[in-house]
Amino acid sequence: MKKSNDYVRNFVTIFFARKLVIITVALVIMGGSVLFALLYPPVYMATSSVILKGAVSLKNPESIEKTQSEIGSISETELFSEIEIILANVVAQNTADELILKGFDFGGIGGIGTEEKKRDKAIELIRSITTANLNPRSSTITIQTTWGNPEKAKTILESLLENYFEYRSEVFKPREAETFFSVQLEKFSKELQEKESELRKLTVDSQTPDSASEMQNNLLNMKNLERQLFDLKQSYYDQKFRVDLMETDIRSGEASYFSYVKDPQLQELSNLVLEIIKQRNEAGRIFHPESEKIKNYNKQIDAAMGTFKREIGKFVNAEKSELENINNKISFLMNQIKTLRDENMGLYEASTRSKMLERQIAVLEDSYTTFTKRLQEAKISNTYQTNTLFSVSLLTRPEASDTPIFPNKAKVIPMGIIAGIIMGIAVGFLMEFFNHTFKTPEDVENNTDMIYIFSIPE
Repeated sequence: MKKSNDYVRNFVTIFFARKLVIITVALVIMGGSVLFALLYPPVYMATSSVILKGAVSLKNPESIEKTQSEIGSISETELFSEIEIILANVVAQNTADELILKGFDFGGIGGIGTEEKKRDKAIELIRSITTANLNPRSSTITIQTTWGNPEKAKTILESLLENYFEYRSEVFKPREAETFFSVQLEKFSKELQEKESELRKLTVDSQTPDSASEMQNNLLNMKNLERQLFDLKQSYYDQKFRVDLMETDIRSGEASYFSYVKDPQLQELSNLVLEIIKQRNEAGRIFHPESEKIKNYNKQIDAAMGTFKREIGKFVNAEKSELENINNKISFLMNQIKTLRDENMGLYEASTRSKMLERQIAVLEDSYTTFTKRLQEAKISNTYQTNTLFSVSLLTRPEASDTPIFPNKAKVIPMGIIAGIIMGIAVGFLMEFFNHTFKTPEDVENNTDMIYIFSIPE
């Protein structure tokens, strides 16, 4: 048997079969949308706008002489930076403080607790209801606030704009810049005078205008003195060796040991003693040691040795004096070298300090020059009432619409009616779709391949 596919008939059948459900759902949604549109607390919007204008670029004395001043262009980055200033937390804080001071009713924050918590809640509320958007292809920014009352929305926006302009003037203050540069210039001038005075005093204390040359001269003198010191030490050691050797020989009583002495008189006495001793030894081979001749030789030897020892003593004392003189010269040279070394250390410290002061003075002079130029620029900016960025002006004053932006009755009610009809039909068809009972004779024939004979009405 051929199955029927009359969709229109099926649709009508389902509609009438589920008309109660469809109508109920549609009426509920329609009624809900009407109640929402009529009973939901309305939200009103206050709107204002500002315009950003490029400032005349007068930054230095040279720019004043130009016949045509360039107008600074405003970049997209600067526009978005201005939006950040509008939405800055400090602007919201100042706005909240001003409104609280005026006794503004923020609604549900009255029972929060401490004044600080109420203030924080008011700041958070102001930030949540404030928006700032850049208008396409323009240098204007639209600022909006929303509230349940149009006049209150306008009041909040007016206070916000006032605090925004005040805060912006604090961010870009040419007068404060002029004061700042003046104070810094005075500070740099004072530091320059102190450093220059310190450098002059250092030059006077070091007693030389050129420490490097003085140190070089001292180094040359030290080298000469060190060479002299080396020679004197060699002479000292040689002299000390001779003195020690002569004292040892004197204590031993051996006259032959003084043959190394290079003094003519001592050499003559030494030779005389040796000659007498030689003659005595030759006579001793012939005469008895107790003979008069041998005794005379011994007397001559004793007399010559006495004279020789006295002369040797004088010579040794003279050598000791010379050794002491050499030692004094060595001490003197060492003191001179130490004095020059200490003087060089002082000169090096003075030179290092002088170079450091010169670098500091150079930095201060550079800073002084830079800040002098900045001060001139700040004065020019103040004189011509301009800055190097841009100016902001109020384009439209805050205005609040008497028509709420939410809920919009003209949109909510028609959309509720349409949604109610669609949802009612959808619910009815879904219920019918999940109902698997036979409803018409065709359902029996289409689903069982059995012949329909008759039906019993309810």
